[in-house]
Amino acid sequence: MEIAKFILTAVGTFLSVSTLSFAIFQYWKKKQDEKFAALERAVKGQVGGERDARVEAMERMSKRIEILEEHILQNFQQRLSAIEGELKGFKPTLQAIQNWFINNTPTGGK
Repeated sequence: MEIAKFILTAVGTFLSVSTLSFAIFQYWKKKQDEKFAALERAVKGQVGGERDARVEAMERMSKRIEILEEHILQNFQQRLSAIEGELKGFKPTLQAIQNWFINNTPTGGK
């Protein structure tokens, strides 16, 4: 009887220790899962914030590029207009030079 009592006490103690160990392990696992979930939320928040910041930066850059394109196009058009005006101003001078050469250059047959 003493041996049976000892075996039952040993089995009961083993079950109690196993149950306590399992409960402690489950508590530890739950805490680890909570830490991981918190870390995951923090990382997602940082990544989301960084992504939003990059999207805003790209939008600002796109607007700046559009403004620069407009400025360059206007500047180019103004310069072309100025060159065109200068060429129109040269036309009478070039015609006068051409007429002078025509009038003052002896022809080969005369």
